[in-house]
Amino acid sequence: MKTEILTLIAYALIAYFLSTTVHELGHVICGLLHKWKLIMLVVGPFKLYREDIDSKIKFGLEKNPTYWGGVGGTFPTKEDDGAVDIFAKILLAGPLASLILGVLFIPVFILSKSNLALMIAGVAIGEGIICILPMNIKTGILYNDGTRFKRIVKGGQERAEESALLSIIIRGMLNGDNAIFDEAKLQILCESPDADFKYYGLFYSFLNAKTRNDEDSMNRLRLEAGSLKEKASKYTVAVCVME
Repeated sequence: MKTEILTLIAYALIAYFLSTTVHELGHVICGLLHKWKLIMLVVGPFKLYREDIDSKIKFGLEKNPTYWGGVGGTFPTKEDDGAVDIFAKILLAGPLASLILGVLFIPVFILSKSNLALMIAGVAIGEGIICILPMNIKTGILYNDGTRFKRIVKGGQERAEESALLSIIIRGMLNGDNAIFDEAKLQILCESPDADFKYYGLFYSFLNAKTRNDEDSMNRLRLEAGSLKEKASKYTVAVCVME
């Protein structure tokens, strides 16, 4: 009995790592096909990453356990207003890769009767379905892939928020500490009814004020962000440190 339980656990871990790796590679490969650069690929505690857009890829251990569920990040090498439409395709590529992996392992299980093949098929299909269906599930500020795709294609305020956040993150990646963020895009985030998007808007507005040495604006933004701490996720608050 103990051996069977250990075997089941081992199969589950193998299925998880394989499914998650394929899922995140789906995101990454789609980004690379659009000439975006790999910035981070995390599966469990392991990661490939660049320290900035022009540095070499390194291997390391991911210290933030919230990323262990998988992260596949690519970024363009220049700012482009059309990036959000490419990003929509990248969002779908991960769940589709999971679903394809799962479907491919169904005949493998039928032919081999392997419990490992069954586990891989089940985990991969389950991961694909959970990630592709529009659900208000967040990891920090991030909704699942399907919800973010829906927000982009729906248009209106939700697309504007996703586009603004993506643009701000890209500018930060390309320019580092020298980044000056677009005030109009920051305003879109600051007016969001979603506490996390609004918190990010206030944070990047704070960084702009800090660059200008505008102490009054910095204090005002700290106070406004403080009033949102109970509504925004702990992850968002932890990332957006205003000091």
